[in-house]
Amino acid sequence: MVFNVKRKRYIVTIEGNGSTQQAVIVAYDTEEMSWLIKKLYGHLLIDQKGQRVGRFSFEETELG
Repeated sequence: MVFNVKRKRYIVTIEGNGSTQQAVIVAYDTEEMSWLIKKLYGHLLIDQKGQRVGRFSFEETELG
């Protein structure tokens, strides 16, 4: 059985800790993309006390 699931490109803007960064994430869905953002850019989203100090927004496109 073969699944025809395509990955998507997410152009992400991360704002937090006084800086703004952009990244391109390739993932199967928004859940995986969100997990990768938290893993790679968590230091911008959460401060040392564990408080949310950042946010991210994204634009989704299909990979061709």
